[in-house]
Amino acid sequence: MEEYNWRDQETTFNNRLPQFRTTVNVGLSSTSSGDEARRKLHFAHTRSSAERAIPLLFCHGWPPSFTEVIKIIDQLSNPISTPPRGSQDALGFHVVAPSIPGFGFSDASSGETFGLRKTAEIFDALMKRLGYEEYVAYGGDWGFKICRMLALHHQSSCRAIYTNSPDVPPPAPRIAPVAYLKYQVARLTRGRIPFLRFGYTPSDILAPSRTQRERLSNKPFEDQSFRPQTTAHSLCDSPVGLLACMLDAIRPSLSLKQWSNTDILNWTMMHWLPGPEAALRWLRQASLEARKDCWKRYSPTPLGISSFGKLAEEPISSPPPWTEGWQRLCWLRRHERAAKWPAWDAPEETVIDLRECFGEMIERRLLVFHDTSLVREE
Repeated sequence: MEEYNWRDQETTFNNRLPQFRTTVNVGLSSTSSGDEARRKLHFAHTRSSAERAIPLLFCHGWPPSFTEVIKIIDQLSNPISTPPRGSQDALGFHVVAPSIPGFGFSDASSGETFGLRKTAEIFDALMKRLGYEEYVAYGGDWGFKICRMLALHHQSSCRAIYTNSPDVPPPAPRIAPVAYLKYQVARLTRGRIPFLRFGYTPSDILAPSRTQRERLSNKPFEDQSFRPQTTAHSLCDSPVGLLACMLDAIRPSLSLKQWSNTDILNWTMMHWLPGPEAALRWLRQASLEARKDCWKRYSPTPLGISSFGKLAEEPISSPPPWTEGWQRLCWLRRHERAAKWPAWDAPEETVIDLRECFGEMIERRLLVFHDTSLVREE
C-alpha cells in the first residue's frame, strides 16, 4: 500500500481507456426535477476499425466499475490486430462502458429509488446520444440485471444480451409452461436420460434451490435490509475499512490469481473517490428491484450465456436452462474454468465467446438490426 500511486494509475486508465462525460436527458418520472432528468454520465468509448462491427454496451455491476472492461476493450474493438486474433471477417464491437450514476465519475442520483430500471433508461439514452439506435449489451452479476431491464423495457434498441453464469429463478408455470415442464421432467430423471435432459446436466439438477443459494451467499451488502447510509458513513471515515469491504466482496475471485495489489486498490479507489454512499444506495434499490421487477414476465430478446465453473466460496449458480423460462436462450457455452467476473478473470474466453455468440445470432437471423449499415451483408 505504501508504494501505491494513484496518479500513475490515473495515467494508465487515461491512456488505455478513452473516457468522456456527457449530459444525458431522460424522463425518469413525472416528478423528476430538472437536475434528475439531466445527468452527467461518465463512460469509456472505443470505436472499432473492423469491417463488421456492432455497438456493444458493457454494463458493470457492484463492486466493479467501468475499469472492469480494461482487459477486453481493445480485443473487442480490434479483433484482427489484438490477441486473441480473429479472422479477417471477425466480428468487432464499438464498445461503450458507462459508469452507473454514483460509481466512478458519473454524477450520483439524489433519489432513493434509483436502481436497475432507471440505470437501464440512462444507459439506453446514452447509446442513442452516441448515435447507436440499436445495440447489444453485456453484463454479468448485477450488470446482467441491468441488461435484463434493457431487454424488458428497451427491446426496440437493445437487440440482444450476453451474460455469464446468471442467477435466475426456476421457470414459472404461469409465465413459461413449456420451460417449466422441461425442467420438471429433467429433474425427475435427474438429467441422466439424454433425450429428456432438455439442455440440463446432472450437476444442474443437483444445484441448490434459489432460496438455498441466497442463504449460502456471503453478500451482506446485497441484502435489501441493510442500511446503506449507516454503512457508508463508516466506510467514508475509514479507507482501510472500505478496502476491507472490497477484499471481502472479491475474496472468492482472488484464488484465480488474476489480481495484483494495485488492482485491488484501483477497484477500491473507484468507490473511495466518489464516496461509497451512492453506490450502496443503488445496490439496496437494485436488490429490491431484482426481487420484485426482474422476473415478472418473459422477454423474447435473444440471450447468450457463458457458464463458468464455481469458485470455492461462491454458491452454485442457477442452471443455465432456467433462463429459458424468462428469456429467449439462443446460445450457451459451458466452461470448466472458474470465473466470478469473466471480463476480468477470464478475458480471452470472454472475448472469443462474445464474438461467437453475437456472430452466430447474426448468421442465424436471430439478431437482426434495422440499421443494415451496422453489419455487412454477405
